[in-house]
Amino acid sequence: MSTLLKINPGVLRKGYTALFFLYLYSIVPCPAQVKTLSMGDFPLENNQTIKNCELGYMTFGKLNADKSNAILFPTWYGGTSKDLAPYIGPGQMIDSTKFFVIVVDAFGDGVSSSPSNSVTQSNDLFPEFTIKDMIEAQHSLITNHLNISHLYAITGISMGGIQTYQWMASYPAFFDKAIPILGSPKLSSYDLLTFDILKRIMSSPDKPNTNLKQTALMLEYLLGFTPKFRQEETPAEDYQDFVNSIAGQASQYNLYDLHSQANAIFNFSVNNDFDTSQNKSPIEAFNGELLVVVAKKDHLLCPGPSVQLASKMDARILELDSDCGHYSFSCEIEKISEVVRQFLD
Repeated sequence: MSTLLKINPGVLRKGYTALFFLYLYSIVPCPAQVKTLSMGDFPLENNQTIKNCELGYMTFGKLNADKSNAILFPTWYGGTSKDLAPYIGPGQMIDSTKFFVIVVDAFGDGVSSSPSNSVTQSNDLFPEFTIKDMIEAQHSLITNHLNISHLYAITGISMGGIQTYQWMASYPAFFDKAIPILGSPKLSSYDLLTFDILKRIMSSPDKPNTNLKQTALMLEYLLGFTPKFRQEETPAEDYQDFVNSIAGQASQYNLYDLHSQANAIFNFSVNNDFDTSQNKSPIEAFNGELLVVVAKKDHLLCPGPSVQLASKMDARILELDSDCGHYSFSCEIEKISEVVRQFLD
């Protein structure tokens, strides 16, 4: 979950405000261009259809001759493919001089088909979609449009990490390495409470109301960082300026879009087909290499389910202990990048 994080990775430091860097990030140029794949009428898991479905994506690097160096990098909650560009490139988390990186915009992010940009199914008329629907669209893009039959790796941050887990369940033999970063294979009761509150805030019939967006984003800030971080980062006398800055950020987002993705996260489950005879979830069908990245102080997507799965699957795990909490993927990007690069190599 990262609606507010247009943050340049690694810039959060004591004495600087996150929102200042939100501005800095917004003016950083992106070297690649967003492409759009028209998919016609796209059938969803619930038997509804996204009409005239479009999928946004970006690519970085070059696909090698045997098409063995492709990596999928799906977007986080409220984020777009452009937001992931700083994680890709020479010396970055994913080295585009070695890998062909495919960054796909999730449904509901305002780039791919979303309540905000649909001509015939706008706003409340847009059908409910799931995390699994996102994966099916990505699989179609990769296999039918890019003509790639196997991926080297899939990684994602926050909701992108959730999508990585869904990929492990839906297409366990389709890729060699999985790197879910601050995601979750199963929402805990605390996570469900968080997203239920967000959904209720954003379910108002008055969705264009900026106050609702500001309230939702304030909740994300509350849970996204630890109390220690917030107290050190924002002195009490600066609180009103901090809240005013969140209000400014809120104006950039569409509440229908945010609600659609929050609903997909809330309903996420890969355990519907749980094999009780073997005490095994669909995710465990994945037999490739798994690196799980969690933050001990993550209160947006609690680390427990990921830690338990990593232990059960004998996976590698990186546990971060930053007061940035869920947003450790920005504060601790250098540490994460080093471990990810080693895992990919």
